[in-house]
Amino acid sequence: MNPKNNFMKKSLKPIKKKFANKDKAFVTIRRVYTHLSDLNNEEILDYYNVKNIKELEAHIEHIKNILKKQIENYEEELKEIDACFCLDSRGDFKYLYSTKKEAEQQVNFSWRTKRIKLTLYSCPFHCGWHISKS
Repeated sequence: MNPKNNFMKKSLKPIKKKFANKDKAFVTIRRVYTHLSDLNNEEILDYYNVKNIKELEAHIEHIKNILKKQIENYEEELKEIDACFCLDSRGDFKYLYSTKKEAEQQVNFSWRTKRIKLTLYSCPFHCGWHISKS
């Protein structure tokens, strides 16, 4: 192969990559938003009211950040909700096992190691399990 041709191929790689990345945003938009699948690149820019790919990418990043904050807030709300408010006889919060299997393992462990018989029951206020002395 001619060294000059090899040099040209190598020097064109970054340019090809740049164009491929540019079109990637448009391809993704067409796949995710099927109602935009028939639009060309200019029509997509017009749809989002932006002038060029740089503005479109900035818009996409802005939307991603908004969604990320919404998800973080949603996860924080879930953590607040994801707490059991059941109390034991001393007024302490009861431990909530997230699965029946996990609670059964604790019941079996307590019986094997300490010969303490425990029973499990579902939390009346939450999707989880508690154990108690029989």
